[in-house]
Amino acid sequence: MTNRTVIVIESLAGGGAQHVSSTLANTWADRGDAVTVITFLDAKHDIFKLDPKVRRIIIGGTNKSPNPFAATIANLVRIRRLRAAVLSCDAEVVVSFVGATNVLTILATRGTSVRVVISERNDPSRQSLGKLWDILRNYTYKLANRITANSKHTVSQLNNSFPSNKVCWTPNPIRVSENKTHFESDAPYIIAAGRLHRQKGFDILLRAFAEFHKSHPCWRLFIVGEGDERAELELLSYSLHIAPFIDLIGFVKDPFPYYRGAVFMTHPARYEGLPNVVLEAMSVGIPAVVTDTQPGILDFVQHEKTGLVVPGESVPSLAAAMCRLSDDESLRVRLGGAAREAIRPCLPDQALKAWDSAIGEN
Repeated sequence: MTNRTVIVIESLAGGGAQHVSSTLANTWADRGDAVTVITFLDAKHDIFKLDPKVRRIIIGGTNKSPNPFAATIANLVRIRRLRAAVLSCDAEVVVSFVGATNVLTILATRGTSVRVVISERNDPSRQSLGKLWDILRNYTYKLANRITANSKHTVSQLNNSFPSNKVCWTPNPIRVSENKTHFESDAPYIIAAGRLHRQKGFDILLRAFAEFHKSHPCWRLFIVGEGDERAELELLSYSLHIAPFIDLIGFVKDPFPYYRGAVFMTHPARYEGLPNVVLEAMSVGIPAVVTDTQPGILDFVQHEKTGLVVPGESVPSLAAAMCRLSDDESLRVRLGGAAREAIRPCLPDQALKAWDSAIGEN
């Protein structure tokens, strides 16, 4: 394991990549490594906190550009600032998180002796960054020393484009909450969590819940998370006549009480890498219904064994699975127990061993 590590990520706002990057930074710093986190956005956007032993550098440069020429100039400035920041740390390795930031980090470290490890959180064949960024991603990723992915499916996809000895699987280190309380609700509820964005498929979930509600009128749906689609989801819940039974909780620092109080979880994403929220819910022993359009989670949710898997964007299938889990306690107990065992590779100690191996020498 290296002693001087830099982590580069756009921000420490809420999200799976931000959780993983802050967890790595704090853990490595706690054991005595010299760790620096470089972000483009400043600390007012932070959700995840860094240990005081972690150095923080903010380089800015996130203002929206009015045209392509201005955007090009802005990115060149970001690359120059990022290069200067990395060199100031005398780093042995840089770990970068997510698409465009990975591209900028690779370009910023060209011609240096710094090892570059990038983290890809989604299947590049399914998530476009935009035409130009996709071209840059395909070119620059070949220059990285190591490409990590948090799902075995994404590893296999990356192996189609990049040398297999550069690509490795690094499972998400999930949070383990010391808070053992349950959220108390006057009605049984289903939990969902994530950013309120079209990618997450919460509009699909609301339509499925409307069908589910016809036979389960006392149940509620809690959605933990915040995002740009809040207003649209609120309007949709009213149009479906289920608004009194929908709770948009917003972002919470510790969602575990909501997990423990829930009967089961749903995660109907249109596409996804490896959703931490599902792994966290599974860790407390509740089963999950997930879609087959997020292959990363299928490493852990196996249909009828550790959860239920339904076709993506299928409202009838999702509603039927929700009805089945709500009506069959023995099934919930069996799947929930198996789910808790399935996510063991993502417990912090195990996941961090994989990360230490990934950033070591090839």
